[in-house]
Amino acid sequence: MKRVGRWLLVAAIVAGSFHQALAQPPAKSEGQRTAASAPAKILLTSHRGDATILTVSDPDSDSAAVTFRIELDDAIESCLREPPPDDIKPAEVARCAKQVMDLNAGKQTKRRAMCSKNTVYTEFGNFSLVGTGEPESSGEGKKMIRTDWKDHRNEQIVGNSTASRTDAMLSTFQVLCPSAYKAKFDGYFVY
Repeated sequence: MKRVGRWLLVAAIVAGSFHQALAQPPAKSEGQRTAASAPAKILLTSHRGDATILTVSDPDSDSAAVTFRIELDDAIESCLREPPPDDIKPAEVARCAKQVMDLNAGKQTKRRAMCSKNTVYTEFGNFSLVGTGEPESSGEGKKMIRTDWKDHRNEQIVGNSTASRTDAMLSTFQVLCPSAYKAKFDGYFVY
């Protein structure tokens, strides 16, 4: 039954959003990004989910940049985040995905980084990684480490939370400054 529901979901989404797929060219690898050097997605927020990376240029530099946009698969994933799996209604997911695609209409967003300063420039502000907490254990065998970021608008240290968008800052830092990210956080769950 679940398989039939998923096929209905796909059919409804394709039928309801076909014009979006035609209006927006597919994401393609441009610039210096390769499949091994950067993830194909970047986090918007933990509630909105990911967006598809279009280009990454000059990673690990002071002029690193990434452009991305919400693709149909990102919209579907975002719309599937809220309802419990047994409550997924294909028509509602299709309506939601169409609304997300209509709202974003191929809009590209750019984030930048100055890797030598551990600074990311995002659509929601500019932040520098200014410290980390002591490594800790999650109790499940994972090593965890907390990060502290300085908000350059008000010079305040933002608390580590979803509301502060720490997860999006970390995702941006990982995409644009992969060497620095690995040197600081390899083997840790970072938050």
